[in-house]
Amino acid sequence: MHPRRLRRLPRTALPAAAALLCAVLASCSSGSASPAAAGASPAGAAQVKTVSPGPAATPSVTSSPRTLPPSHLCTVLDHSAARQVLTDPKQAPRLAPGTGTALDSCSYASGDGTALLTLNPSARSYDAEVSASHNLVRDPASAGMRDVKVTEVHGLGQGAFRETVQVLQPQQNVAYVVWRAGSKTWVLTLAETDKATDADRLVSLARQITPRLPH
Repeated sequence: MHPRRLRRLPRTALPAAAALLCAVLASCSSGSASPAAAGASPAGAAQVKTVSPGPAATPSVTSSPRTLPPSHLCTVLDHSAARQVLTDPKQAPRLAPGTGTALDSCSYASGDGTALLTLNPSARSYDAEVSASHNLVRDPASAGMRDVKVTEVHGLGQGAFRETVQVLQPQQNVAYVVWRAGSKTWVLTLAETDKATDADRLVSLARQITPRLPH
């Protein structure tokens, strides 16, 4: 099956999460993201999805995105937890989708706007996330990615793995930690534009917040 149909926001991305990434990551101002890349991340995870104007077009904003109250997950991924991964983290607004119901997520942006950290429950089962990762390793180009690496993580929940990818347009390094805890599958995502992501930090953070996750 095509990777786009398997992956996450959590890691199937929410349109709102895509807009959020564009709002806080500096890379969105200088390029466009492949729609395939957006669909290839863990179900529910934040994704980039922008459209470049034609040569004669001028970008314009037709309306301001509607924001939602902060997620209860921000009591799990709180400011002190985010600070272990980000420099000068600031809680990012939770944007409402154009249609449908917003999936639960909590995000923080780094103070310089070059990184975004997100926690959300996956819309897929853990086994489906594992299958999606294997497919992406076999065919990263179809999702607008390269250098996909997946490693099993021990001692985290009832099953876990980490994944690192390089998104080509706009260029970003993204790390995911996906794990099963209780009846749910969770995804931590770290997207950075100025350096390679450190997946080890993300794994440590996942271990720290797991006892506080809702069941």
